[in-house]
Parts: sequence; structure tokens; C-alpha cells
Amino acid sequence: MFHYESEIWVSRNLSIPDHEVSTDWVLQHFSLPRRELRVLVKEGFVTPVEKEGQEFFDSSALKTIALVLVLRREMGVNLAGIEIILHLKKQIHWHISRAHRRSRVPDWEDD
Repeated sequence: MFHYESEIWVSRNLSIPDHEVSTDWVLQHFSLPRRELRVLVKEGFVTPVEKEGQEFFDSSALKTIALVLVLRREMGVNLAGIEIILHLKKQIHWHISRAHRRSRVPDWEDD
């Protein structure tokens, strides 16, 4: 039912644009009530970008929204559980990034 794509679990039927989209786009494409989107923002799961008095969401925020909705709607995870999962995901990505940087640093001691 799900596959791993772009470092995040997303529904196979969902296409995440690589540009900023409006709040209305998010509400429509995720079938998300405005109140629920406000909760995601209030909880700090996503942060909209404000331009000319309007809120927009970038691709990173969209991927997070997709993940949160899969966790909530299809796996029954509550907000506290989602917070833990997102925190662990961030830590894992940090450790992977650190490992990649270390693997690229030449070992000067072998000279």
C-alpha cells in the first residue's frame, strides 16, 4: 500500500510538487480541514512561508503533512506519537548526513 519515496512514506497516489503551494492547495489536495492544518502548524510539525500576507507551504512541509496524515489516518498514531516519530526521523537524517560527511573527508594520517 505504501512505498518509500524521497525519504518519506507517502501514498502512491500523491504527487508532491517541488515548489511552494498555497494553503488552499494543501487543503484541497490533502482533503484536509483548515482546522486540522492549523493544528499541524500550532504543534510545530510544519511552518508556512508568508508572502504578501498569504501562507504557502514548501515541498518539505508538504512531505511532512503527507507523512503526518498517513500516520494519523491510516495508522492511528496520535499527535504525541507523531511528534516522537518526526523527532526520531530528524535525528536519523542528521546521523546519516554526518556519516556521509565523515566518509568524504580524506584521512590525512595515512600519508
